[in-house]
Amino acid sequence: MAELQKGKISTIEGNTARVVPDQVDGTITKPLTIHASLRGSAGNLKKGTEVVFVVFPDRSGLILYRADGELYPSDP
Repeated sequence: MAELQKGKISTIEGNTARVVPDQVDGTITKPLTIHASLRGSAGNLKKGTEVVFVVFPDRSGLILYRADGELYPSDP
């Protein structure tokens, strides 16, 4: 069964990112696929961005949303 989680991006590598889950101190996920709608400037993802993601039993996963709910956030 898949599990939805929230965490902060640790690193971005192409179309994948590693995330530090809020619920597990010091643990970093395997590279998770970034949903197409969040790639590049569309999602404006960077280190420290809070995201909602899903992890499957085989430890693969997908970043689904920004946790702040913004679809096209602007830079401060």
